[in-house]
Amino acid sequence: MSKEIVMFDVDAKDRDEVINLIADAMDKDGRLIDKEGYVADVMKREAGSSTAVGFSVATPHSKSVHVKEPSLAFVRLSHPMKWDDSEEVELVFQIGVPSPGQGDRHLEILAGLFRKVMHDDFREKLFSAKTADEVIELIGAV
Repeated sequence: MSKEIVMFDVDAKDRDEVINLIADAMDKDGRLIDKEGYVADVMKREAGSSTAVGFSVATPHSKSVHVKEPSLAFVRLSHPMKWDDSEEVELVFQIGVPSPGQGDRHLEILAGLFRKVMHDDFREKLFSAKTADEVIELIGAV
């Protein structure tokens, strides 16, 4: 995780815009081979089932040939948004993992995140964080 892919108070109109904004940041940070290919892979995954996981959290992700290195991005939205027409989301963790070669690394990252986001104090600290460094320290190695 790097400061360049941690964003606060993002004002987006829908899930697709959030995913694209994060992909833009990941691409600018040199983490993607092909941004459009990565976005297409994330959207394909979203079409399979929602990545809204409760607790105001969504975890869009993809194992993709369009990713250079395992990446975890964070966005705190400026307002709650319907992620998939049912759940409201305010915190988004977007994951990109290269394929092939990383095995189930994306599942390890997801499991680490789930262990943390279930705790109210963790989410409260993310809502009050002012800097990317605070977020990176909170998330730690997942």
